[in-house]
Amino acid sequence: MMAMGTDLKKVISGLVSLEGEEGLARIKLDALRALVHYHGAIWLSELVQELQLKSAADGSPKPEEKLLKKGLQDLERDGVVRIKKAFRATLQSRDGVKDELISLVDLQLTYATLAKNKALGSFWFK
Repeated sequence: MMAMGTDLKKVISGLVSLEGEEGLARIKLDALRALVHYHGAIWLSELVQELQLKSAADGSPKPEEKLLKKGLQDLERDGVVRIKKAFRATLQSRDGVKDELISLVDLQLTYATLAKNKALGSFWFK
């Protein structure tokens, strides 16, 4: 079921209230911050790389891809993101590469809700 407006804000605010926790809550928040940073959409393969770079930079545990996929599925179920299987263009293949495009349902609302949290601005620059 898709969350809209107030419901969407409630879901995101609920995640923000879990700031500092590890595991699924952290990976969901980090994924949302990355999506905001990339203007609302990113390929799953690129999101994995970005979160690995972030963890290397700030010394946090390396995110597990299985846990990331679970978090993204939860966010999709809650109406926060959309996940679309598609082919991503790449220089390595004329036919493209199978991937999943992750996009925010409402970039402005997500940004406004996360902007109240200091970690958004310092997500990549700790």
